[in-house]
Amino acid sequence: MESLSSARTASSFCFGACVSTAYVSAKTAPRSMGTAIFAGNDWLGFDWSVVAVAVLVLVLGGIVKGAIGVGLPVIAVAVLSSFLPVPLVLALVTLPIVLTNFWQAIHSGNPMEPLRRFWPMIVFLLVFIWLSAKLVVSLDPRVLYALIGVAVISFTITSRFNVVQSVPPSAEKWAGPLAGTIGGFLGGISTIWGPPMMMYFVMLHLPKEAYIRAVGLVWFIASIPLVLAYIRHEILTAATATASALACIPAFLGLAVGQKLRQHINQEKFRKLLLVFLFLVGLNLIRRAIS
Repeated sequence: MESLSSARTASSFCFGACVSTAYVSAKTAPRSMGTAIFAGNDWLGFDWSVVAVAVLVLVLGGIVKGAIGVGLPVIAVAVLSSFLPVPLVLALVTLPIVLTNFWQAIHSGNPMEPLRRFWPMIVFLLVFIWLSAKLVVSLDPRVLYALIGVAVISFTITSRFNVVQSVPPSAEKWAGPLAGTIGGFLGGISTIWGPPMMMYFVMLHLPKEAYIRAVGLVWFIASIPLVLAYIRHEILTAATATASALACIPAFLGLAVGQKLRQHINQEKFRKLLLVFLFLVGLNLIRRAIS
């Protein structure tokens, strides 16, 4: 009963945050901007058919994230950026990313457990996101995408055949900060911090719900500097924040479906799904490197 009550409270909070943000953003936006957002035949200047496709993509991304804990931004950004401006796509997925990660961090158990266990990794992640962001102008992102992609694909193949060894508890004191350092370095120069830490969590053989909780917490904390950067560079404005808040609705609908599906996935299938997802992420990174 206690867990059910907590889940309802968290659900109400997340839904309320979406609605409140949409309301506040719409009220603070100039009238002309509000008209542009909710014009009769379009939305943000786009035909309603485009909006419908975007909603379906967000639902799909939410389903994948609900099932395996990750995947919403990868799916949403990859698909939506093919027919929407990239800055708008980044703004659109911002609040769904933040709130779905927050939801998963608190809905899968006590979020203090992964915080106590992985706080060194989180600290190194945030520090190196900040430090490496200065290197963006001097590094070719295509080279980085290729390197990350090859590393991720190699990891998934070796993990599938049990070549990769587990990380023993005694090694976590240095392996966690190392994963955070690599993830932070890559995140600062490419906004892609997930693969190194996903690989680390897989090597820890975390139970399914513990994995979901850890990913939700770490991704939520790591997304905060990104949100601040988007606000500073006017990617996330009053108008786009309204769109982003409304985008939470299909994302959370998909998340709810994905969570139901996860209940029917055993630990071994869950691990295999994570490896398949990582493999696809690696292929996508290589595609970005050569395109």
